[in-house]
This record gives sequence, structure tokens and C-alpha cells, in this order.
Amino acid sequence: MKRQDFRLWPTALWFIFGPVLGCMWMAAVNYSNNLIYAILYLIGALSFISIFHSWRNLAALEVEHIRIQPAFAGEEVRVEVHLRNPSGHMIYGLFFEYLDDEAGLSGRSTPLRTAGGAGVRIETSDSCSTEVVFPSERRSDLWSRMFKRSGAGVGSRRGVYRFGSLLVKSSYPFGLFGASFRVPVGVEYYVYPQLKGSSDWPELRPGGEQGSPASLRPGDDFSGVRAYMAGESLRHVDWKAFARGRPLSIKQFTGGAGHELWFDAAGMSRLPLEARLSQLALWIVNAEKAEIPYALRLGRTALPLGLGAAHSRRALEALAVAGAGTA
Repeated sequence: MKRQDFRLWPTALWFIFGPVLGCMWMAAVNYSNNLIYAILYLIGALSFISIFHSWRNLAALEVEHIRIQPAFAGEEVRVEVHLRNPSGHMIYGLFFEYLDDEAGLSGRSTPLRTAGGAGVRIETSDSCSTEVVFPSERRSDLWSRMFKRSGAGVGSRRGVYRFGSLLVKSSYPFGLFGASFRVPVGVEYYVYPQLKGSSDWPELRPGGEQGSPASLRPGDDFSGVRAYMAGESLRHVDWKAFARGRPLSIKQFTGGAGHELWFDAAGMSRLPLEARLSQLALWIVNAEKAEIPYALRLGRTALPLGLGAAHSRRALEALAVAGAGTA
């Protein structure tokens, strides 16, 4: 991914370090102490050299790609960052921030928490994948009050959000100077409704009604195979046929205890909108775990009977944007 706006700047540590150096200089002048002069010049030289080390630490770093995982409301949004170090030296102390593109580099940003809370280190000529998360809503509010700035648009409620840019930062080696660059991301991610409500199914129908697909529950009678669709569970793939060189196919079963579920938001009008969407989200997740095919009707949106990761993703995305535009 393309890097932009590489910067170097003195950190806030200079508010402490600068006056200390000033006091040392005054003591050296007043008392004509050569030892203090020597220590002062040594510290000054190391501080100057650290500028080049801070630049070198990030100069060769490459961000290969970024993947934002969908989350349910109230959960942490996790961002998977893949990094590569093509240089002949190690890279230390990497931290990340979410940057709002509309505000620019001097605008709103939110620190992202790395695994373990420590900076990321990459070995020489190596690649790594690290996961960072948005802080909780309470922590973001505290950060905003402390630094008197509004927090970035981090999604803690259901909806569709846009991830503007990722800011990669480091203050290696001494924390006196920082280096950073911005990586434009510009992708959307979903925050699904919170999983909340009753675990009881609204209505179980016998499998095969109204042209529905055959039940996939174990213990039914085998009736044939059909073509595999992307996102479906691999538990029912006919692996023996695939090993013989045939295309991926799904085993079908009929009879027995097969059932299907029909989720209709119109029949839940007694519940508020958010409670209705949370209940539907819980049923969808439970139906996937139980491997029961289900259909969803949500206003003008209708999803046919289906099962699998792709089907549940479409259903949950429909719930995330229901009754509201893009967040």
C-alpha cells in the first residue's frame, strides 16, 4: 500500500528533557565544571543522532495490506495489519492510530491498541501480521476529554463505517523524536447489531417447504449432490468426489428431522427497532451454529433460504444498515 506524508517531529518528552538540559548547562557555566560539560555534550550528541535513527527505523517499512474484521455492536473492532521489512536492520517500537481523512494530519486521531500493549517489532528481511483494536467507547471519551479534542469516528453502534487512514508511528530509540507516515485505506466495514434477545426459535418448519433446499442436518437420508457455493460450510462437501478430480459439490439430505427457519421483522412490530434487529442477529448466529437453513425478510429486503458464511454475512449486513443510512 502507498505511503504518504512521512514526518519527523520532537516529542512531548522535550518539555521535561529540555529544561533538564538547560539546568545542566547553567550549572556547568556557573561552576565551570568540565564533567557536567562532558555529560551535557554527550547527551546533546546522542539526541542529535537519534533523529537519524528515528527516520531510519521507518524509512523502509512497507504496509502490504489491511483487513478490517466486522464486529457486533459493543465489541472491539479489530484491524489486521500486514507489514514487511525489506531492509537489513530490525524495526522496533511500531504503534498505530486511526486517522480521520476529513480532518487531515492535524485533525482527529484515535490510538489503536496493539496485542499486549507493546510496540511491534519486525525482524530483518521479514514479514509479520499484527492485530490492533479500537479502544472502547469509554476509553475514547476519556482520551478526548484529556486532550480536548473530539474522538475519531470509531464505530461502537451498528452501521456502516469508513476507515479513513492508518497512521504508523515510532519514537525509537529514545522517545525524543517521532516518525510517522500515513497509509490511505478508505474501505468500509460493518458493525452488526448486538446479539441480544431470546434463544427460542420463532417457528421451525419442515425442510423442503415452498421450494426450500433440502435439510443439511446429520441423520437425514442422502438424496444427491449439488454444486458448491462460495461461503458454504465445508462439513458437507463431497471430498471423495473432489479427490477424483470432480468440482466441489455439497451432499444433500432429505427427510428425517430437517427443518428451516423463516425470520420476518414485520411479525416483531411490538419490539423497538434496535431490539428487533438484535433478536434477528441472535437467531441468525444460532441458526448457523445449528446448521438450520433460514430466510430473512426485512422491509423491502428479502434473503432466500440459505446457510453458510456468505449467507450469514449478507443477512447481518442487511441488519446493520436497516432503518438508517451509512454511519
